[in-house]
Amino acid sequence: MKITYLENYATLSEKAAQLIGSEVRKNPELLFCAATGGSPTGMYSEMAKEKSIYANMRVIKMDEWGIIPLSHPDSCESYLKKHLLEPLDIAEEQYISFDTAPELVESECQRIGQFIKENGPLDICILGLGKNGHIAFNEPAEVLNPDFHKAVLAESTIAHDPTLSQGSEPAYGLCVGMEGIMQSKKIIFLVTGKGKQDAVKRIMEKKIGTDCPASFLWMHPNVECLVDLSAV
Repeated sequence: MKITYLENYATLSEKAAQLIGSEVRKNPELLFCAATGGSPTGMYSEMAKEKSIYANMRVIKMDEWGIIPLSHPDSCESYLKKHLLEPLDIAEEQYISFDTAPELVESECQRIGQFIKENGPLDICILGLGKNGHIAFNEPAEVLNPDFHKAVLAESTIAHDPTLSQGSEPAYGLCVGMEGIMQSKKIIFLVTGKGKQDAVKRIMEKKIGTDCPASFLWMHPNVECLVDLSAV
């Protein structure tokens, strides 16, 4: 893992966009696995400044909340449309999405899992860091799931939005599994946001364990870890 410390969120976002732009110039049709949340928002804004280079880039959604519909303003789908797809003019046929409606979960997991097998590996995978050390919705557990799967979410993951736990079953999401992440050609790991100091400390110990899924990134040969010093 190559670790670069940046002064603040703005410089982290600029650096991340530069790294992505460099890869897209070499491979305009690369498969880009898009994360959501506060960590990549600034990066997407920086990418939009050069949106012409992304005209042929393919985008696959990394994860999606269960319980709430795709049309909900807090869904990953709504986030990506607002911050990435529309600003970069990504064509509909270049975007790979999925639905988390309970009756579709099994078929959607199979469909996206098969898509990744047939079209992968992911060229660029964007990751943020969860407060408990999760990446995507791969939560700390005794074992980690390699495949695209339904994940039961930790309380710390859903704390920002109570609606996510108002369904008839435990809050869940669908996400790319550890195999899909670890087989990516390049990972850009954004470490920023409040309340993540313990997770950062755990990662920097370089002890790989399922109690901190992000620690597995030490085993990947091409990870750019960008750390926002103002956040840690």
